[in-house]
Amino acid sequence: MFPVSRKLPRVSDRNSDDKASKPSSVIANNNDLLIQILLCLPVKSLMSFKSVSKCWLSIISDPFFIHKHSRQTRLPVSGLFLPATNAEFKFIFLDGRKVTSGERIKILDFDVNNPTGLKIEQSCNGLLCCSNWRWSRHNRTYYINNPSTKQSKVIPKPQSTGNGLFVVCSMSLAFNPFKSPHYKVVCVCGNSPNQYQIHIFDSKTDSWKISAGDLLPASYDTFSRPGVFWNGSLHWISASEFSSWISKSKSFVYFDIEQELVKELPVPPLPFNDDWLARKMGYFGEYKGHLHLVPIYNQSSTFFDILEMDIEYRFWNVKYRVDMEILATSYPEMIRYDNDSNNVDGVAASLYNFEFSILLIREEEKEEESSLVIHLPDKTIWYNLKEMRFTKTHDLSPSLLGQGSIQYAWFDAHQYIESLALV
Repeated sequence: MFPVSRKLPRVSDRNSDDKASKPSSVIANNNDLLIQILLCLPVKSLMSFKSVSKCWLSIISDPFFIHKHSRQTRLPVSGLFLPATNAEFKFIFLDGRKVTSGERIKILDFDVNNPTGLKIEQSCNGLLCCSNWRWSRHNRTYYINNPSTKQSKVIPKPQSTGNGLFVVCSMSLAFNPFKSPHYKVVCVCGNSPNQYQIHIFDSKTDSWKISAGDLLPASYDTFSRPGVFWNGSLHWISASEFSSWISKSKSFVYFDIEQELVKELPVPPLPFNDDWLARKMGYFGEYKGHLHLVPIYNQSSTFFDILEMDIEYRFWNVKYRVDMEILATSYPEMIRYDNDSNNVDGVAASLYNFEFSILLIREEEKEEESSLVIHLPDKTIWYNLKEMRFTKTHDLSPSLLGQGSIQYAWFDAHQYIESLALV
């Protein structure tokens, strides 16, 4: 358990009556008052104030202060990281700021290690799980990184138990700063075809352990990406286009970290009939305590539904329906036409798809502030879910896939939350 209370470093006393009469000196001489003021400041300011004095540095760097600041300061998601180059990432602001091509940020400095294939695997409440490979794509090094403090830590790989094939399928970060200053890393390893084992790394003990319960059999790509942390559990969904939702082939699972139990996640109901078998995942993510899912049943459909998981895991609830024709009217470049070879009365039918991807679903306490961050060809926009209006926020540089192509999906966008959390 983390200590309930503890005295933080004291500010040195000053005996000058002259200085003590000034408000700034009163604050400086009152350690408790100074701490209460610092606890109300944003992370960016605290990082700057570390250079004020050794005492301020000691206070702001103290683990107890960091944990208390994390618990009482619920900072918003201020931006999204998107892949750019090997050592840099584009940053999409979520405060309404408009930036051409996105701001480029270098998160990790691995010049000494000369890495290749640097990527963000997952973001979780201010911390990032990152990886890179040097000699082989299948032999990655994993890191936990705090982009606010520029601190990183290498996470050693778990050791094989000697029970046959040992392949790291994914590494997932579980961190809830409101409950504990410590985080866990969950590694899903494949020991045999469609059979998986869980290893858990605890930052408190700095060691791995094998989960008491083995994973249920699951579809081949369910664990190919990191899980989504929500409600004290990590959640996985098969991300490819498939037709197995009806048969419930364990494509939807979650892992309760405290109980170390794997359970099945409810499967979304079919919206139409059994003919709608082929579908793909349009979005799967968490935001401020909400777990959202967007199944795309037909790329040419004029609408899609945003589903939210019930906190008791009973069902998926339809929260919003988004009409794509509203967007297409203002952004016709998102429409992709394809002439069908089938002629009707000698006239070729013109088919079209909507080309877009959802980067983030922002469900706020005030419903009128809830919105989507949508990636259209060469740009991102905000779409207000209540008022059904949109605003362009960022121009993006043309994709390597070609002018007017979609280059980012939901699993490429990683939330940035300012945090003092230790790694």
